[in-house]
Amino acid sequence: MKNIQDLLKKKKISGAAGAVKGLDEKTLARIFLEAAKKEIRNFEEADARAEKLKNKTLYIKTAHPVIASELFLRKEDILRSMEDLAGGRKVERLII
Repeated sequence: MKNIQDLLKKKKISGAAGAVKGLDEKTLARIFLEAAKKEIRNFEEADARAEKLKNKTLYIKTAHPVIASELFLRKEDILRSMEDLAGGRKVERLII
């Protein structure tokens, strides 16, 4: 599996003047998973997935209520990590 930073570098290069125009839904879903792994210990990719992105809101579906609770409690930290990985605030809210 490719590293998310490598994928983001390719997107930055392909944008106008080196800037990211807009990240697609799959890339933002991958950034969410990387940020959640960084913030939550023992978090696996199978624990949650991004359902859709609408109006800068990322909708998340979880495999278990405990995971939903943990994501809800660390929502702001995950958003900050996503902002760092994406190079800007691409997602304003997480709905779990």
